Amino acid sequence: MTEPVTGIALAVVIVGLALTTLVTRTSFLLAGSRLKLGHRIEVALRYAPVCTLSAIIVPDVLMHGGTWDLSPLNPRLIGVVAAGLWLCVSRNIVGCLAAGLLAFTLARLYL
Repeated sequence: MTEPVTGIALAVVIVGLALTTLVTRTSFLLAGSRLKLGHRIEVALRYAPVCTLSAIIVPDVLMHGGTWDLSPLNPRLIGVVAAGLWLCVSRNIVGCLAAGLLAFTLARLYL
């Protein structure tokens, strides 16, 4: 049987995590221009935000109740497709958000 976590153990964990986060995040700032990454690594890192955003959004859009919902009647999928089409045509991010939300709302109300 496990023992309950004491206040001291919890404080040690919090301080340890804070120090780990501080060291890993500030190491790049402290290294500054002295740290040079290879060209291929810099090119690959340009795609990191898109990959991260996709990994967060895709499961939320395509999964409903623990199962995959790839049907054309999925309101989230309709909203994402509408937003993507708007963005491809106009390159206007505010219009993209409005088009996606409008399509999602209409699909949810009428489908």
